[in-house]
Amino acid sequence: MVSLSPMSTRNSLNDHSLIHGVADLILAVGQPNFIDKLTYLLRSAASFDDYVMLIYHPSSAPQVLSSSFANTDLAVWERYIQGAYLLSPFYDYCMQGKDGFVSLDEIAPDGFYDSAYYDNYFRPSRLIDEVCFVVQGRDNFSYLLSLGRTQTLAKFNKRVLDKLKALSPILQAAVQLDDQRRHAERHPHPTSHAALKQRLLNYGQDKLTSREQDVMQLLIRGYSSKEAAQVLAISPETERVHRKNIYAKLEVESQKELLSQLFEEILSDIPA
Repeated sequence: MVSLSPMSTRNSLNDHSLIHGVADLILAVGQPNFIDKLTYLLRSAASFDDYVMLIYHPSSAPQVLSSSFANTDLAVWERYIQGAYLLSPFYDYCMQGKDGFVSLDEIAPDGFYDSAYYDNYFRPSRLIDEVCFVVQGRDNFSYLLSLGRTQTLAKFNKRVLDKLKALSPILQAAVQLDDQRRHAERHPHPTSHAALKQRLLNYGQDKLTSREQDVMQLLIRGYSSKEAAQVLAISPETERVHRKNIYAKLEVESQKELLSQLFEEILSDIPA
């Protein structure tokens, strides 16, 4: 069982609203109002504009448990759910079996803010900062609770991040207990995304070598040459040769153009 140290508890949970929020969350485990109590607790700790709670699975499309997105945000959000999530740094983080509290800046690859994913999905959402709580549930299901700030608020500062991180063990334990009590109710018939995922993995296979495809899968997620070389255990010079060949064979001139082409040919072809 995970617990906070006495010093951490005094420093981070020294507010009556937080203490009552934790108590309410515990009482709501397994109940329909669990997510409402969860977001109420987090609003007691930090300000944020948007939130969404998702369930990810390696063989299924995401399931949205709750979100605060307004009608003006739905077009961008629907495209994310229909396939763009496969390129999300947070999706990759969940699928690696990791958990805990993380910020986008901590896990995004070097080229994330210059990527087509950023231009087409993140920036139109009006977010300037995002943090997430990731909890691994049963049967390979991952829970992700995302808190976002738009330009109406500043980016999350260290004090707020530390406060949210201190709540992570409490949130993780509560979500896992709630998952145990409501698991069958939440995951009766997951919607497969195998075909979409396979199209993404096979993109360019008729033109690229297997190693070039390995490099391309990192390129479309915003990895820099240096990062891709480290992941694939090759030299940066070799990675750059593969990258040059990819651009030539797919008739693009940059990583951003490659991503735009992929979005156009694969993700934009998904029925609305």
